[in-house]
Amino acid sequence: MNIRFSRWATGILVVAAVALTAERCWAIYQGLPATKDEWGLKYDVAVSDADSDTLTVVFTLADEGRLKPYYSIELVAFSKQVDSQGGRSYTVKAPFKLKDDGDGKRVGQVQVRKEFAEGAKIRILTQMVDGKRQPSGGSYWDIPLKKYLKNASATESPLATPPRSKVKR
Repeated sequence: MNIRFSRWATGILVVAAVALTAERCWAIYQGLPATKDEWGLKYDVAVSDADSDTLTVVFTLADEGRLKPYYSIELVAFSKQVDSQGGRSYTVKAPFKLKDDGDGKRVGQVQVRKEFAEGAKIRILTQMVDGKRQPSGGSYWDIPLKKYLKNASATESPLATPPRSKVKR
């Protein structure tokens, strides 16, 4: 049995195949260079012990700065092993689900195991910088978690488990 497609049907199949395979290529992000003002971002990071194996990371975003609007904010840590093309896989990838705190700030938290915390970063992904769409697909800004770890046991997370009640029965 011989099946023939018209040129029109063949063209549609080719366009569909290209569109479906190109979807993976659209998510190419370029790292942003360091600036004196950190791209106008206003944020705070608090790290506290959740238990013996994990840390709670609380991220508070007051202003998106020059990266407005952001696409996503996540905590990432990469494997130390490199593949044949020089790439590394994620050992941790946890999105911050930011919620409005009533003061115009947005707050979110994630937990990370202590063994991955040293190399973890808070990654802000955006498709806009200075109000202009990025031609490469997008950009990212990394905030290393390492500089916030020294206070991990001293700080209390505002979103972590609430303090115990002092009411006695």
